[in-house]
Amino acid sequence: MDDEKRTILIVDDEKVVLDVEALMLQKMGFNTLTANSPEKAYQIYEVEKDNIDLVILDMIMPGDNGAIAYQKLKRINSGIKVLVSSGFWKDINVKEILNDRQNNFIQKPFKFEELNEKVDSILSE
Repeated sequence: MDDEKRTILIVDDEKVVLDVEALMLQKMGFNTLTANSPEKAYQIYEVEKDNIDLVILDMIMPGDNGAIAYQKLKRINSGIKVLVSSGFWKDINVKEILNDRQNNFIQKPFKFEELNEKVDSILSE
C-alpha cells in the first residue's frame, strides 16, 4: 500500500453506491474502505481511525441513521472529517453535522467532479 495515499471510509447501505464511490475515489488516487452499515463502520473506524482521513457518510440507513453514526464515530475520534452524502440537504441532522466546520455536504446523485472538489476542499484544510 502506498503510504502517500490518503484513505477514505465510505459508509452506505447500498452496495452499488459503495462500489461506484469507491471506484471514483480510487480514480482520484485514494485508498478506500467500505462499510455497508453503521455498525460495520464503527468496527472499521475503531481499528483504522489513525489511517482514515475522511468518512463519506450516508444519512438514511437501517439501524443508526447518519446523525447517530456521526456522533458515535466522533466519540472514537473527535477530529473526524465527514462528507455527508444524502439526497436531502434540508435534513436537520445534516445541518447539525455541518455545524462542525471541517465537514461538508454532497447531494446525491453526484458527479465525479463534484466529489473530487468536495473531498479536496475538506482534506486541504
